[in-house]
Amino acid sequence: MATVTRSQVVGGGLALLAAGAVLYFWPQQELTVEEAIRRQVVVMTREAEEKNVGGVMEHVSERFRSNGTGGMTKREVRGILTGQVLRGQWVRIFMTNLEVREVSPTEGEFQARFIFGRSQAEKLEDLSADSVLSAYRIEGAFEKEEDGEWRVVRARPYSISPADLL
Repeated sequence: MATVTRSQVVGGGLALLAAGAVLYFWPQQELTVEEAIRRQVVVMTREAEEKNVGGVMEHVSERFRSNGTGGMTKREVRGILTGQVLRGQWVRIFMTNLEVREVSPTEGEFQARFIFGRSQAEKLEDLSADSVLSAYRIEGAFEKEEDGEWRVVRARPYSISPADLL
């Protein structure tokens, strides 16, 4: 049986520490505008499904303004989103047709369809009678803000009829 000396243990510990430091400080590859925005949309969709309105709103800029009638602010969007995701026992959101276009290295535009499924049902047999679907096409833009985070700065929702989903 081989014995391990104190110097071998210290040497091994230093080697692990050095390897950890190299990994920690290794330069991360910068995401493309398209990749960054796609990730943000997926994260926001998951947060909404988990009914975490605050988590969704972390990805919305303080400078946010909606395009179209009224020019809603971040606060107003929070209220609408709260109404959408907190109603019902469960919420499921399907995102489809996500398209992203780079405008500049710090801005990108997106378009996607979001289908919200909500239900008050507490039992499986009540699911079809107590379910509601609504769908929107949302067009908007993300910008990389001073803190390095990508946030939605403008968006415009368009209601989609069930016939348009097919």
